[in-house]
Amino acid sequence: MAARIRNETWKDNEALKFKIEEYILQGLQRNEIISYLKRDFEEYSWTPRTLKRRMNHFNIERNDPSVSIEDVKEAVESEMRGPGSLLGYRAFHLKIRQEYGLKVKRDLVYAAMVDVDYESVKRRQPRRGEKKQKQEFQSCGPNWLF
Repeated sequence: MAARIRNETWKDNEALKFKIEEYILQGLQRNEIISYLKRDFEEYSWTPRTLKRRMNHFNIERNDPSVSIEDVKEAVESEMRGPGSLLGYRAFHLKIRQEYGLKVKRDLVYAAMVDVDYESVKRRQPRRGEKKQKQEFQSCGPNWLF
C-alpha cells in the first residue's frame, strides 16, 4: 500500500496528461474525471486534491484566459449558421468546448451569442413574468347534475 501512496511515476506519464486534457474538453466534472481516471490508471491514488495537484503539474486549466474573444465569435458564428442555432447557451458552450477545443467560460460564450444574433437568443429565453391569459369558465348552475 505504501508504494501506491508514494508513486511518483505519474509525473512522466504523457498518457495521463492526454487523458486529463481530453476529459476536461469533454466538459466532465471533477468527480466524473476522477472515476474515469480510477478506471484507466489504477496504479495511482485519486482524490479531488490529487487531481488538482496533477493538473497544476501538467499546466492544465479548465478555462484558458488567453483565448481571444474573436476566436469565440468566429466559432459562434459558424455554429449559428447550422443546426447549432437552436441550442441554448449551455449546450452551445459544451459544443464549442468539444468541437473547437476552446476552453472558455460559459458567460463568454453567452456574450458572444448575444453579439452575433441577439434576436435568436432572446427568442430562446424563458418568459418569466408574463402571465397566461385567464380562460373563461362556464358553469351550468348550482343544481346541475350529469
